[in-house]
Order: sequence, then C-alpha cells, then structure tokens
Amino acid sequence: MKRNKGIVRWSLIGAAIFAPLLGAAYIHHQRDNFSCEIHSAIVDENRMLDVILDFSFNNGNGFYESAGELIENGGSPQSVSNKIAFRYWREDGSVILVSDETNPLPTRYETFRKYIPDFFQQRDRGLRLQITPVNASSYIFTYGGAPVFYCSKS
Repeated sequence: MKRNKGIVRWSLIGAAIFAPLLGAAYIHHQRDNFSCEIHSAIVDENRMLDVILDFSFNNGNGFYESAGELIENGGSPQSVSNKIAFRYWREDGSVILVSDETNPLPTRYETFRKYIPDFFQQRDRGLRLQITPVNASSYIFTYGGAPVFYCSKS
C-alpha cells in the first residue's frame, strides 16, 4: 500500500512538471503554424481594389493567396489574384517574410503597384512585420508601428 502511494505521488509530481511543458509546446506550435484571412479594400479617386488575402504559416514556410475584384470608374469588376510561396522566421520580435515564388502582377493594375510592397511583386524580396495575437481567433499585422491588417483564423 505504501508503495502504491509513492507511485501515485510521483505520478502526480511528474504530471505537474510535464503539463506546463506540454502547454508551452502547444503555444509555440500555434505561433508558427496557423492560417488566417484578411479582407482589404484599396480605394483611390477612380478605382477600388477589393480582395481577400489568405496567409498560411507552417514551420518556416508560408503561402499567400489573394483573390478579388478591381472596379475602375464605376465599370464592370475585373478579377484579380496572386499567389506567393515564402519563407519566414522570427527575429527581434518581428516576422521576416522572404518571397520564394511570385506571380507577376498584370500591368493593367499599374495604379495600385505603388501601394503594394515588393514582397508581393518580385521573388527574393523581404517584408518585416509584427504579427500579434489579438485573441484565440485573430492576429494584427503591424508594419512600421502601424496596424495594417486584421487577420482572422481560417
């Protein structure tokens, strides 16, 4: 009987030690393995670009996909899309993304190119962001100290 109490006691001590470690491992895994979706609209004098952006992060490899519509001068919507594979890592509180593959953006969207970072347009270009969890189901993407996207887990 005394031996069983010792086994139970040490089992409880072991569980008390390993439970926080498992929790920390889970939080670390969630930090580097998630997908989220952004709805964004860029409007200027004569055009509106309305897109859904999907980001997937998976242990240092990521994928970005966007799809939406461009409406010029109140005309008919034109479909737009883009896909990018990228590498990422964490450094000094930031997440650094470097594009591996990109689809060149069509020249008909030249107006909006000035608003779009090189990361989304050319291979081997980087982008430094802060990705901060807001709650269990969303993140804020911050660039240069300013929030740029609210990303909901998908």
